[in-house]
Amino acid sequence: MHRKIITTADGSRTIQLEDWNEVYHSKHGAIEEARHVFINAGLHHALKTHSRNALSILEIGFGTGLNAFLSLIESEKNHFTIDYQGVEAYPVTLDEICQL
Repeated sequence: MHRKIITTADGSRTIQLEDWNEVYHSKHGAIEEARHVFINAGLHHALKTHSRNALSILEIGFGTGLNAFLSLIESEKNHFTIDYQGVEAYPVTLDEICQL
């Protein structure tokens, strides 16, 4: 499986799987997609509807780790804790992490 780092429309980067014609995040904006879907519609919604200062997240398909990274930023900014578990069949390499 060949992976290639591409730059999305918002200037952030993601991984493209050329053999499968797939991308880990939207080509229109990896960070914008993750903020809209995972943070605003997911994380913020869960915190508002359950009034907690701690949350557990299981992410199946950890991908680039972008959702986990943005969740960390949100937890530090808003003073709550997250027990974050991620599962990934094809983990990114250190070289890919540096490029992302």
